[in-house]
Amino acid sequence: MYTSQQKLVPVFVIVLLLGAVGYTMLPYRFANTIDCEAPLFGGEPKTLDAPVEGLIRPAVDCPAKGRSRLTVAAFAALIFSAAGVALVGLKPTSSSCLAGRHQDCREWWAAIMGGGADAFSCQCDCHYEGSGTTNWSSS
Repeated sequence: MYTSQQKLVPVFVIVLLLGAVGYTMLPYRFANTIDCEAPLFGGEPKTLDAPVEGLIRPAVDCPAKGRSRLTVAAFAALIFSAAGVALVGLKPTSSSCLAGRHQDCREWWAAIMGGGADAFSCQCDCHYEGSGTTNWSSS
């Protein structure tokens, strides 16, 4: 019933989302000097003493870097999800149409998106010419 694109894209998106969550669960080093906990768990520094005097403040810098990593992961997850929805939803072409067997097209839908005069249309774009009439002769 579903095309391979409709089956594989959600699985790929879920893998990418799990990767984004995994990115937030990894501990990190701030400025190559301070070890910090995972951003998903607060991003607190493992030690409150800075190894060198200067501008590094572990109690402030580690959580700030952790929030930055959470923001990056959240935007990546949003982009992955939007791309997956777009890949599956905007062009849901059936496998029979992709193979050129337009008479075997099983996934018919309401023709509100296309220029066809029919109440229902196949998902293939090749059925319609610029005039909006069915183009069964060339398929």
